[in-house]
Amino acid sequence: MRLLVRIVVMCVALAAGTAAGAQTFTKITDPTNPVVSGVSTQYQGAAWIDFNNDGHLDLFVATSNLYQGDGAGNFTTVTTSIGSGIPPATGQGTCWADYDDDGDLDVYIASGLSVLYVNDGSGVFTAVSTGDIGQTLTNRGWSCAWADWNGDNHLDLVITHPAGFVGAPTTNHLFESSGPPNYALARVTDTPIDDLMTSFTVGTWSDHDDDGDMDYFIGAGPADGTTQADFLYRNLLAENGSPGFERITDPPLGTDPQDGQIWNWIDYDNDGDQDAYLTNWGSPLGGLANRLYENDGGNFTGVATGAIVTDVAASLGSIWGDYDNDGDLDVLVTNDNLNEDKYYRNDGGGVFTSVDNVLTETLPHRGGSNGDFDGDGDLDIYMDGPAGSRSLFRNDTVNGNHWLVLDLTGTTSNRSAIGAKVRVEAVIGGNTVTQRREVSSQNTFNGHNQLDPHFGLGDATVAESILVEWPSGNTQRLNQVAADQRLAVSEVTTTPAIPDGNGVPGTQMTASRAGTDVQISWDDANCGTPTSVNIYQGALGSFGMFTGGDCGLPPTGSATVAVPDGSWFLVASADGDADGSYGRDGGGGERNIDGAGGVCPEITQHVTLAACP
Repeated sequence: MRLLVRIVVMCVALAAGTAAGAQTFTKITDPTNPVVSGVSTQYQGAAWIDFNNDGHLDLFVATSNLYQGDGAGNFTTVTTSIGSGIPPATGQGTCWADYDDDGDLDVYIASGLSVLYVNDGSGVFTAVSTGDIGQTLTNRGWSCAWADWNGDNHLDLVITHPAGFVGAPTTNHLFESSGPPNYALARVTDTPIDDLMTSFTVGTWSDHDDDGDMDYFIGAGPADGTTQADFLYRNLLAENGSPGFERITDPPLGTDPQDGQIWNWIDYDNDGDQDAYLTNWGSPLGGLANRLYENDGGNFTGVATGAIVTDVAASLGSIWGDYDNDGDLDVLVTNDNLNEDKYYRNDGGGVFTSVDNVLTETLPHRGGSNGDFDGDGDLDIYMDGPAGSRSLFRNDTVNGNHWLVLDLTGTTSNRSAIGAKVRVEAVIGGNTVTQRREVSSQNTFNGHNQLDPHFGLGDATVAESILVEWPSGNTQRLNQVAADQRLAVSEVTTTPAIPDGNGVPGTQMTASRAGTDVQISWDDANCGTPTSVNIYQGALGSFGMFTGGDCGLPPTGSATVAVPDGSWFLVASADGDADGSYGRDGGGGERNIDGAGGVCPEITQHVTLAACP
């Protein structure tokens, strides 16, 4: 039995379909809980973050409310300088990231005055008052979002400004980081995203076309009884070698009339590419239906059936997550103007069911965020709205489903891993399912969910593989990862020095070029007791590494390792006796790697460096 100190609960339960589909959330109602006793007004954003690196999620509600979590569901108010001097405004957005790569999360507030607060690691936040980013009045806006837009591995920032909502109209604001040692954020001008003044709402970053750079999507709802195409921009870094934007005008994404609020890029059908969901407000029109666009290899089709795209309301936020841990993404939509919030359960195969009496109540909501604040493996939800309404729901679903949370730390990439793509493969219900997440600092309404990617695994007790595509371009694979854990994953870029190559010859292993790949083949039928093998790949002296372990490979087989031209490769024993040998690709020919005695190559982690000299 779970014991929550000083918390009184009211249960809101769902009984639909089978027991596996049942969903139970518990609303925290104790007025002494500072989260629910606080007051929200207007269009505030929220975010689940770990500001003090204690391993427990904390909650921030713009512009100044920081609540420290203890991991057991209890919260205390933390007094900081965040939000000090920022007057109330219609829109109050927030985005968190370790923008200066010093190991703790900093926060930007977008409002009538917009301010960057730097975390010193002890919970003390200092407002930046110098440089372009210190121009608090000039930088006023509605929402903010961090991402590495120019590919230099440092976080840049965009602020969207809704003309007429937070002071005199101005443009959006794009800032580019100088990187170490000062991490100054300098204004970038003369791009399509900062040359207009219109009713911009929330802007989100996503590499929607998987070309390796971050694109930008702005819900540009007029909010005046009219509609227009949203402002969607493709980053041209991959195409031109330098960052820049062009507006996406292809149908249907770039042409459908909207009163758009926030674009969320999610793989709702688990087919490997990013689909899109857009909330529409349309209050003067009596509300509008939201949009779901299915991505089929880069071709987008608007989904026309199902309550998720036919319900009419004044929608603002879409809070995506696998709330029942069954291996696909569900969504909670927050609706303004006393419209009831909507919860859509993903039943697989791209089918959503609208479920009543889950996270719904008479209080109006606008913003919200999800995160596992009690560390039990399922996603909990915070929501807020006008007239002080706040709602904190603990996810108490008990269905036996498993889960996995990844705590990513960039080393070459930005430390917060903003923009990282994560794919987790598991056998769920007898079928191989690959789920995808992208780390984002703006994916709810004026805020964001927890930064650590969460995956439901259904009945799978093991993730067959995890592939992390870091923003730097490095990729990292881990195999046979146990479920029901929070796993720390740091970006791998270097390994120990190359062995001397004088190991006792044993099972022969070969590597041959095939375009930009090196094919590793093995035959361990006579190995006896299996050991493990390390495979190093990369520039001389800075090899990426595979760590050893049992991954269930057959006695004879092969694996393909991506190795850029001019790089080195190595296979080495991990048995402590032999140290293997190394080779270099010199022109596409096959090269023997004489391996090490008694090695059974059970490869469990695949690391590919982004570039090699």
